[in-house]
Amino acid sequence: MENYNELLSEILRRYHIYRGENESEDEFKTRLVYSVCGMFAYASLWDNSEEVISVVHMKRKIGAVLANYKSVYPELCGSLPQNSEALEDEIVNQFLKTGIAYHRPSRIAASMKREELFGGILFQRGIALDNIDSVSGIGFYSKKDGEANLNGVKEMFGLEQKKLEALWETELSAASWTRLREFEHNTEYLRLKPPFTRDYWTDKPDTAGRASILRCGMKGFQRYYLYRAAASVIEISPLPQWKTEAHNYRTLACAALSCYGTLPPIEYFADGALVHIRMNYLLPPRELAFLKLYSWPEKCASVPCNFGRKLSGEVFEAVQKILSDEGYEFKEVD
Repeated sequence: MENYNELLSEILRRYHIYRGENESEDEFKTRLVYSVCGMFAYASLWDNSEEVISVVHMKRKIGAVLANYKSVYPELCGSLPQNSEALEDEIVNQFLKTGIAYHRPSRIAASMKREELFGGILFQRGIALDNIDSVSGIGFYSKKDGEANLNGVKEMFGLEQKKLEALWETELSAASWTRLREFEHNTEYLRLKPPFTRDYWTDKPDTAGRASILRCGMKGFQRYYLYRAAASVIEISPLPQWKTEAHNYRTLACAALSCYGTLPPIEYFADGALVHIRMNYLLPPRELAFLKLYSWPEKCASVPCNFGRKLSGEVFEAVQKILSDEGYEFKEVD
């Protein structure tokens, strides 16, 4: 580590962040700066100042820290976000979506302390900054032996308790089917087989008799339905708004694809203490937020970076088991 000055050396020692075997020095430094921005953002929740601790206050802290590190390490300017607002939004959103912090009018605050153990990893939130032992991405944890509590971790981060196939079967069993008599011109149908690289939706219904999902209406105000089609007849059953708004439809989309055997696996490969992952279909919002909290962007300069992430190897093992329990598949690649 003789090539690092004392500033970054202290960070990697304090938070137990290790360099990948094939990771360049600048890539490693970039990860460290990303994590430091997250830790300063978390520390800002306890800032002793006359200013109200607000989202704006936290974002200013992130922007200031990023600017300072760019000044100290100008070689990282190309691998860090050019505009600090992108990183500010990314970190604040992850804290809010995963319960690390909660937002009240004109105020942001740390959540109550909670710790849940699974896979030798004690997932934590609401702890004092000085008690943070290890960091992966901007999520903090400790290594600990003891009785695992999978359901506790899922509850802590709002993850789905049911398996994907059970979710889909439950939704179909509760459907109330009626014939669709008038088509809206902007109706879209969930794509049920690859490729998924361009869009998850298509303008043609699946006519194989399988139940699926359609949506219609103006973008941003779309209504979602289960549908099943045979010949020229389509039957629909409305889906509750809370299950589909803010991209939550991906929970049922992943469930349907899993049932039909077309949900792509999450690909990964290890590089020493670091594990890289590639999602070929985005996880639902809560699962994605959990994964992003405990990972670094594959390309930090282009946040949000949802499809490509990298995690501490020990955290990856726990996260893999948690998501696998829900029904998501993982595939090791070269």
